[in-house]
This record gives sequence, structure tokens and C-alpha cells, in this order.
Amino acid sequence: MDWQGVLLLWCAGCGVLALIGYGRSLAGVTRAQRAVRVPGRIAEVRVPEHGGPDIPGIPMAVAFPDPGTGQEHVLPHVSESGFQLRAVWVGREIAVIHPPGRPERFEIAYDVESGQHGLGRPHFAVFLLYCGLVADTAIRHGYPWALLGVGVPLAVVMSFVLRDEIRLTRRDAARPIVAVPGRVAAVLTSVHDDGESVWTSRAAFITFHTSEGTPAVGRLRADPKDPNTKYGADVTVHYRPGNLDAFTLDLADGRGSGVRDIVFVALCVLLGVAGAVVGALLL
Repeated sequence: MDWQGVLLLWCAGCGVLALIGYGRSLAGVTRAQRAVRVPGRIAEVRVPEHGGPDIPGIPMAVAFPDPGTGQEHVLPHVSESGFQLRAVWVGREIAVIHPPGRPERFEIAYDVESGQHGLGRPHFAVFLLYCGLVADTAIRHGYPWALLGVGVPLAVVMSFVLRDEIRLTRRDAARPIVAVPGRVAAVLTSVHDDGESVWTSRAAFITFHTSEGTPAVGRLRADPKDPNTKYGADVTVHYRPGNLDAFTLDLADGRGSGVRDIVFVALCVLLGVAGAVVGALLL
């Protein structure tokens, strides 16, 4: 079978998967639509013992109600999948999602509406279908069509991302920065070996009180050369009210992160526009 046949089979398979996914969503039978979605809160936060192996997320217990019986579940949270929080405190409100009848398999999310229609997989299948069509067109009619096929959607999508990044950066800039004292309460280290290379990961757990007096625990990637992530170090935690997950120990780095995101997205927009223009000129 030649490349054209392979690409046609690829496109047909992706199209079928997309249609099945959209059909399941319309019928309301996707896993996301059948999941139980309830508001929850953090009931307990624990700082891990210093010097142990690295663990995903921050150890905590989450309380949430059973919508059928009204009984409250209080279960430990394992951050191996789903949304991970960088700063937690007792009483923090979160969204909880779990399969029907399986509250022990819960995950936390941005809000109870996140991904409720189960369209992630069919959207991805459409993306793969589009990639196959672009590749087929490029093989048949030349690479300028590939530049057009990639450049135009890249520029459009990243333009919307750039708009959102600018909006979020402006919103954060309008909020005052709060500085509170903190302490590095634990540093965890893990050595990873994939058979070809060995690398080490470190995580620092910071304890601090917010300006309102609420005790909180934050998690940062630890750099052994950074004195701010040494065990027992006294640090200054900087954050903006309403966005404690974006806390930082380096004020200059925190201010520059939003600018770096905007610059990166803007470069992606320019790359898409340049690819589309070059492809159009070469046709």
C-alpha cells in the first residue's frame, strides 16, 4: 500500500472515531457526562517527612458529599492524575469528579463544569484527521500546501491564546502583590532511571500563613543550587490575592513569567502567519 492509501485509511479511521465520540456526547453516555460532579473542600493538609522520595502533589484529604445519600466522604487525594494544586490549605473549595458509585477514584478539577461534555477525544480525533488531510494534500500538490495547512490554523488558534494570555496578565497586574514569611519544611528527592539515562527530581514544600492568617502549604520544584529551596530555609512567599497557586519565592521571576508566556505565544502567532504567507507565495 502506498502513502496515499495509508493516509486515506488514517483519515477514515480518525473520522469514524470522531463521529463515534460526538455521537456518544449527544447521547449523553460519555464517561465525563456520567461522572458525578460535586463541590468539595480540603479537610486536611500534611507536610511529608523531609528527605523521603518525591511524591506527586501535596498530601491532603478531601471532603465532599454523596449526592444520593448526603453522606460526606473524607478521602486521601492522590495527585497522579488530573489537576494538581500548587498551594493548599484547610477549607479551600475545590471541584470533585468521580465515576458513579466510585467516590474513592475521585479527581479534582478547576470547576464542576470542566470537560463535562466529554468532547476532548473526538476533538483530538478531528485534529488528527486534519493532520492527515494536510499531509495528503502536501504529497499530492507540494509542500506549500503544508505550510498553508499548518500556518493558518496555528495563527488563528494562537491568536485566541494570545488574547487570553494578555487578559490574564493584565488581570494579575491589577492585583497587589502580597509578601509573607515562610519556611522550607521538607525537600523530597527521587532518582529516575529509564534504562538510558538517570536524572534526579526534587520538590520543596513551603509552609506559610496568608495575609489573612490562614496556614498553607505550597509545593515548588527544588533547585539544589537555590538557597531558597534548602531544607529549613526562611523564605519570603509572594502571591496575588485570589491566585495563591501562582505563588513564587522570586518576585522578579514571578513578574516576568506572564511576559514570557505572552512573548512565546506571540512568536507562535508570527510563525503561523509566516508559514501561511510563504505557502501562499509559493503556490
